[in-house]
Amino acid sequence: MLAAIRKNLTSIFSNIFWLGLVGYFVFHVISGARGAVSWIKLSKQVESLEKKAKILKEENAFLENKIHFLRADNLDLDLLEEQARNILGFANEEDVIVMLPK
Repeated sequence: MLAAIRKNLTSIFSNIFWLGLVGYFVFHVISGARGAVSWIKLSKQVESLEKKAKILKEENAFLENKIHFLRADNLDLDLLEEQARNILGFANEEDVIVMLPK
């Protein structure tokens, strides 16, 4: 009788141990530092950063194109005049200036 009770208790504690061990690993697979939830968050962050990188690459290409036409061997006089006006704050007599509130 005592042996049967001991066997049942051993079986119960063994099952509880294995259930706890499996639960521990399942918990960490889902919500651990390298689990599914973290992977989803990092995937969204990667998408956001890729969009920002694309925008910055387009802006960089635009600025490189502008710089290309301001070099001495490819000097675009209209672009040079536009940059000078922007930096110095001058306007031509024929220009229409529209002041916008800040």
